[in-house]
Amino acid sequence: MVDEQDLRKAMLIGNKTERIIFATTPELKEAVAFMSEERCMTISAYITSLIVDDVLAHKGVLPDGFGK
Repeated sequence: MVDEQDLRKAMLIGNKTERIIFATTPELKEAVAFMSEERCMTISAYITSLIVDDVLAHKGVLPDGFGK
């Protein structure tokens, strides 16, 4: 299994060429904007950090060799 630090680096460091686009309610958009401002992060960085934290919390289900 991949070390958590190495997995985090693999997901966060490097050229960001992929996009994820999704629809949301105005209320969720407002909440995300507020939370990201509170953490001095861009909305993109805030959403990315939430996703990475969730992936790491469930890294046991990732296929062998993921992140290498």
